[in-house]
Amino acid sequence: MEPDSVKVLVLNQSFEPLHVCSSRRAILLLFAGKAELVEESDRLIRSPSKAFPLPSVIRLHRYVRRPPMAAVAFNKKNILRRDGYTCQYCGRNGGERMTIDHIVPRSLGGRMVWENVVTSCQTCNGRKANKTLREAGMRLLQRPTRPFSIFYLGILANASHRTKVWSKYLTKEAKVHGTEA
Repeated sequence: MEPDSVKVLVLNQSFEPLHVCSSRRAILLLFAGKAELVEESDRLIRSPSKAFPLPSVIRLHRYVRRPPMAAVAFNKKNILRRDGYTCQYCGRNGGERMTIDHIVPRSLGGRMVWENVVTSCQTCNGRKANKTLREAGMRLLQRPTRPFSIFYLGILANASHRTKVWSKYLTKEAKVHGTEA
């Protein structure tokens, strides 16, 4: 296994997510004393005499100031990025060919807001059609939220590498910043 293929969530000193880096970069930050290990992955990296768990989440010792960001534009590209180009009904990853579905259809009073739209494959979108989730007998893989910054969307763009461990740090960021951009 190549250490560059495993992604690591990097947290600021305040536990806010900053970005995603390769495990190789994370290991360098750890050994240089610039970061601390917060969560380990289930994978190991081996030297001739030792085995080390690869990090999944690290925290920087020094606070990194982020410039204030403008609001994230509400558009198809950003909705796809937020959902990791993955159907929120069946989990199929379809890249740019995915569609957008309204959880509560517009004809039933559903609004065009972050919390009411999800990425959907064409099959699931056709199956759900103009029905509510209950009527269609479908469930969401995760509840959609408003992204609060472009940094957050950058992290979510790595959703194929994201682990369940990351979600508690991403959720914490959302609670701290709310709908702030």
